[in-house]
Amino acid sequence: MRTKKLSWCTYLQGVAIVVVILFTLQHLNPSPAEQEIPRVSTPAPVETATTLSYAADVSKSESKEGEDSTRLTATPNEAEQGGDELVQPRLVAERQDLVAWISSVATHQELDALKALRATLSEGRDALTITRQVNKLRPDGWKFCVQEGEICHCDGLTRYGDFDLNQWVEKKEFKSPILCHHSQYGLKPEQDFSPGKLKYCQCRAPVPKCPNGQPFREENCPVPGQTCRAGCLPRMPRTPSSLVPRSKLCSKAEPNELIWSCDHRRSLKPRKGHSHSDAEDLLERGMAKICEDPHLVPEVEVWLECDFVSQFLRWTSSASPWIEEAYVTYVGGPKDSNYEWQATNLIRSIDLFSTRPLIIVIFGDQFVPPSSWQSMRNVIAYRMRPISRGVSFNFNKVRSILASRVIVGIQLDTDQLIFKGMDQVFEGTRREITEFYPWPILPVHWMSRDDTPGNPYAHYAFRGWDGPQSMRWCHAHPTWTSFAIPWFGDLMHERMLAATGRKTSTLVFDLEQVQETGISVLDLVRKGEKAKVKRHVEMSNAMWEDEDMMNVNLWRHKVNNSWCKFDLEPNLFLLRRSLDKKLYFDPKWYPDGMPVLFLSIHNTKNFDPADLLLRLMELCQNGVEDLECPSKESEFMMPICRVGVQQERELRMSIQDYSAKACCCLEPRWSHPVFWSGHWYQSLREVPDRAHEGAARRKCLVP
Repeated sequence: MRTKKLSWCTYLQGVAIVVVILFTLQHLNPSPAEQEIPRVSTPAPVETATTLSYAADVSKSESKEGEDSTRLTATPNEAEQGGDELVQPRLVAERQDLVAWISSVATHQELDALKALRATLSEGRDALTITRQVNKLRPDGWKFCVQEGEICHCDGLTRYGDFDLNQWVEKKEFKSPILCHHSQYGLKPEQDFSPGKLKYCQCRAPVPKCPNGQPFREENCPVPGQTCRAGCLPRMPRTPSSLVPRSKLCSKAEPNELIWSCDHRRSLKPRKGHSHSDAEDLLERGMAKICEDPHLVPEVEVWLECDFVSQFLRWTSSASPWIEEAYVTYVGGPKDSNYEWQATNLIRSIDLFSTRPLIIVIFGDQFVPPSSWQSMRNVIAYRMRPISRGVSFNFNKVRSILASRVIVGIQLDTDQLIFKGMDQVFEGTRREITEFYPWPILPVHWMSRDDTPGNPYAHYAFRGWDGPQSMRWCHAHPTWTSFAIPWFGDLMHERMLAATGRKTSTLVFDLEQVQETGISVLDLVRKGEKAKVKRHVEMSNAMWEDEDMMNVNLWRHKVNNSWCKFDLEPNLFLLRRSLDKKLYFDPKWYPDGMPVLFLSIHNTKNFDPADLLLRLMELCQNGVEDLECPSKESEFMMPICRVGVQQERELRMSIQDYSAKACCCLEPRWSHPVFWSGHWYQSLREVPDRAHEGAARRKCLVP
């Protein structure tokens, strides 16, 4: 049979395959660290011809019986226990693999495809949109197998035909291997629909079925075409089983395992006498009012995502399911949403700049954590039921704090990135929030929401509170220790009670006694009802959002501790030394502006520039020798610093020049992370109490 050159359709399919490979490499493991990390050791799905069966392959990372019971957290080496295999290499290794593939295997047409893709991105195309389009190129599941005349090995069904005409004859029964020839598909020579032209065979994996005969729900799995636990079994069943010991977590096929409940017999707990037992006691007592409401009991159950069981075992111990220090965030909604991509960037930043884990609390059964998260050994995922009674989704922030069970925590939204030095906030939080100061501490907001004359943002004045303000409006990015759990529990119960629409009352812990009498919060809550005061509950303007209610409830307790601003807008990281001396000024609280701490970035909702900014931070994290930067007088913002615009993208085409100059964009933030009143400081400890001689003492804390 006479053959012709490859069709354009065939070429485009080759391009699509290359692009898929490229973006997979780009997003799988976004950390530059070269160390190897353990594979997430979950029961691996084993697929037969039409039925799924699950093999229990759970990592046995239990501590030995004789281990020190006072040990608080698992060490990184615990991950190697149980013979965990290695996951895919991280981003540096992925880039090296791509270079090797280009150098030795890639065809001329494949190289053209990569060049075209690079040119498209450099012109300012949205990388996220392109990624999504590439992932949808082959929605029907058919993939190239062989050319006509060759043997096709396929685990599912095959078809024979012409790409250009899109005419195919499908083999109705499973047969592998099969010769890619018209005779194998019931065609006679005179039935050839494109005489003289080379045809192809394609393969489509079989549609899996669940052991119970039900259809496999591919939408519940992170990767199309790959099986997963949630494809067959429901998440968070309504009738949870009895408590599963830590050593047997996720040893079966369930997608989730219950680890905390109002029924404390079904909760993993610290060993008796462990230092975390006090935190567990505070949690149980702080949640007692919520647990009295049968409608809310299911909403406080905490389920471990079994795809992350290896990480959970790594960061906890057989002595306690609590984690000593961790970042906490929350997410929900459909798969492949903007929130998922925001959270992916957050995970990347924590992998770059922190030694602590990130706990992600997923709300509802719709969201599917992407497979790239599973390969990150510092990511732990829990799942909870959706919030009820029409309460804002943002109150899941408070639920995630209560669910996380961390001794010292920092809450981050998905549209945040952390920067070098953010881990110092754990130390400051532990120092400030004690058994004699049982309230969370929030960073000061970038605007003051009061109507003081001269306030540049007086038109945003908050009208939901008639009482006195004990401090300026704060941003809802709380830090806390376990001593603040009763405050969060009371806030959450009050909000859920108000959502019923009834005028009622409840009892809350009288935390002000801690400061007035010197009693510890532990001793206070153990008094039970005697330590509580009556509070009238009615829906008000102060309850619509979590930030409103947090501020009002802190003012209500007359506390005035807030962090100096450490959750900054992205552009502040790229303005070099061109910052306003009175940054975030207001005439009442901060007439001289406030110290800004370059520790984290907030408002990274636009994925594309955030992705590029994070890559810049990664590039420069270890500094650059002999960095020569223009003076601030000659450059307000260099073109190379205008992340995401076309000029900056074109400059990145010259890799050597870009790498040598781009780190100037972040100068001097690497070496001087604090700015206040025109001065840069080399460490948090150097920040003075006053902006200048004769000025009032600053009202915010430095971690």
